[in-house]
Amino acid sequence: MTKQLILMVDDELDNRVMMRYFLESWGYEVELAANGEEALAKVAEQRPALVLLDLEMPVMDGFETCNRLKSDPETETLPVIMFTGLEATSDKVKGIRKGADDYVVKTVDPEEIQARIEMILRRSQRFERPPAPENENGSDAVLSGSLDDKSFPEAFQLAMAYGESGTLGLKNDQEAGSVFLVDGDVVHAEYGELEGEAAFYELAVWDKGQFSYNVGTTTPKRTIQANGQSLLMEATRRMDEWNLISSKIKNLDVVPHRAASGVTKPIRLTKADWTTLSHVDGLKSLRQISEQIGADPYEVGRTVFGLLTAGVVSLEADKLERDSFFDAVPELRDEPRGDEPFELSAIHWKLLAFIDGNRDLGTLTHLVGLSPRKMAAALKELVENGFIRVNKSRSKSEGTGASATSPPGQVAANNSGNVEAFQPRIRAVGLD
Repeated sequence: MTKQLILMVDDELDNRVMMRYFLESWGYEVELAANGEEALAKVAEQRPALVLLDLEMPVMDGFETCNRLKSDPETETLPVIMFTGLEATSDKVKGIRKGADDYVVKTVDPEEIQARIEMILRRSQRFERPPAPENENGSDAVLSGSLDDKSFPEAFQLAMAYGESGTLGLKNDQEAGSVFLVDGDVVHAEYGELEGEAAFYELAVWDKGQFSYNVGTTTPKRTIQANGQSLLMEATRRMDEWNLISSKIKNLDVVPHRAASGVTKPIRLTKADWTTLSHVDGLKSLRQISEQIGADPYEVGRTVFGLLTAGVVSLEADKLERDSFFDAVPELRDEPRGDEPFELSAIHWKLLAFIDGNRDLGTLTHLVGLSPRKMAAALKELVENGFIRVNKSRSKSEGTGASATSPPGQVAANNSGNVEAFQPRIRAVGLD
């Protein structure tokens, strides 16, 4: 099997040598260039399967090189990964706007670089232009079928290859959308309140429903300037990104909220991370956050995926589960496990001093003044040593009748016969 050729462009010799070693070990043939001008000449001489492009270079930088490749009809579909030390969001946005298919910083693990190269090469091979279909029945609907059998990208490519003006319509049980073409070139898309590229990218990820391509009169609007192949490459990039994060984020309508209990070590945030995180309030969905900050929703999803991994945000389902946990009510047991004498840390006693069989964990966490992480650790140790038991969640009106804010040892006078009504008050003093 012929090896795929990758052009590695970087002005630093050490970087070129190192990446050539990795690329060759992954089974690729490698060509090297020291700047953008040299890279364009090598592409014209022998077209590679992919260009790995540094940004900061003399003679011609990576931004200009990418712009020239993507502006030339002969090389506009050539995959380009910007591989750089620049981590600023503004540089990433500029790179994507110049047409880059991906943007990877040099500090990432080599395995991630390999995975992204493989992903983009599969994507570019998957969307080579197919032959035009034949109109066998002479009807207006020259193409039709199920998205279960033929994906949107495949249906769209067939519509482009047909070469006549028309409308590619998609519908399922509840929604519908349309992509309009003039002489095989996409000019407009509509989906709900969305138009243009935003509508196109939303339709591109449909995997259920029906499609049909009807030739004839089309829309006079033009909201899309990019060509169809570029749109498909970007759409499938988003789909691939979504596949990477869908293990934790099921859709863009989930609601994230800030979390403290998942953080156990220092957090490293970028400006993009903070821009997203500052709008996480437990009320807005990922889609609403993206609209508010003017960012691509899939990019927001990728950011939140990283924040979920770091433990600084959780999704609504996690929040509800944790809230119900803090509704649980611990009680003292009279037979601890282990040999006497028992040794209790200051934190253990501070927690035990406030447990009266009425206060839930949420109230205790507030009274004791411990972080949720320390609270959970102390609680676990006390349960394991037999000092307390934790009941299932219950409402404030259930149980002994004591208020959740009653001081330790005090129970309502109407609890006749309850020996706990006479227990002495225990104190937590000087234990910080």
